[in-house]
Amino acid sequence: MNRLALLLNVPTDSFSTCIEHTKYPSIQNLTTSSSWLNIQYMKKTLRYNYRLRPTPEQEAKLIEFGSYSRGLWNLLLSENQRQHEQDGTFLFYKDMASRIKQIKKLPEFAWVKAFDSAAAQQVARDLDTALRNGTSKGSHQNFPKFKVSYRIKKLHNDSFRAVNNSNCIRIENGTISLPKIGRVTIVLHRRLVSKIKTVTVQFRHGHWQCSITQEVESKEARQVLSSIVGYDINSKQTVVGSNGLAVDNPKFLKQSKEKLSRLQRQLARRKKGSARWKKTKARVNALHGKISRQRLDFAHKTSRQITNASDIVVFEDLNVKAMQKFNGQMVSDNVIGLISDLTKYKVELEGKLHLCKLWCSQ
Repeated sequence: MNRLALLLNVPTDSFSTCIEHTKYPSIQNLTTSSSWLNIQYMKKTLRYNYRLRPTPEQEAKLIEFGSYSRGLWNLLLSENQRQHEQDGTFLFYKDMASRIKQIKKLPEFAWVKAFDSAAAQQVARDLDTALRNGTSKGSHQNFPKFKVSYRIKKLHNDSFRAVNNSNCIRIENGTISLPKIGRVTIVLHRRLVSKIKTVTVQFRHGHWQCSITQEVESKEARQVLSSIVGYDINSKQTVVGSNGLAVDNPKFLKQSKEKLSRLQRQLARRKKGSARWKKTKARVNALHGKISRQRLDFAHKTSRQITNASDIVVFEDLNVKAMQKFNGQMVSDNVIGLISDLTKYKVELEGKLHLCKLWCSQ
């Protein structure tokens, strides 16, 4: 027990308090064996993002499919609201799937027939999940809302998800085949690790991208966990470890704050909907995308460094939403929550242990 307290750089009395607040049965056994963890050899579903280079005809088709997905979501949600007003019940996946088959036969819903059938079913599944989360008592999620059209938001950022049924989605010769769209050029910056499950296509920050989900096999759990490191957060460093690791906060938002403020002032002076307004809005969107990619790249590199440092990784369980009320920009620019999430899946893939429920007061 004292050995783990020293490794975590926590006093012995304070470390005993940590054990009382953790959900794990016995931390003392971590120094000798991890058999009690009951970590099985398993597979994890991971997502890999790639850029797309569609032709003008393919881009128009992708925009259409995104609008079809949004329109089908709004249609099914309106049907659910009408059903709930009549008898107080909702339509879930099976009922919504049957409704989709019925409206395909109607001439005024020819666009539903032109849409990919598997992608239409994914819209019904997503709405089913949103309805269950929005109506359950224990969930903190709100009731699903209608998606805004391009006419209001002036931005093509709708998405749709295709399913790889019967190997209909393949990557060959630098292209990815999408149902009812064809072969689209893809920037394959990294190899695929397994068979493709689903592909989500979306226009984000001025670029088309696809998010490919795959099943990745995790390594077997290590029987002996020899090292443990605890990590904390403060206002200057993103991560401070008990092993001496200190990663400074790069503050990417602060670096681009002056340019972002200038573009936002320009956008405020433009007439909404004009050509200059659209051009300035695209520049603002592109700058936000750059900041987002910088944060994600920094989070991936930091989480990999943390994963390789020890066999057991301990993060303080922070209430990030409460912290954002007092210093929202600093917490958002710190990406500590993203680093913790990325570290968790990287640690599990390596067969190591990730703890984030310890609470220690020094």
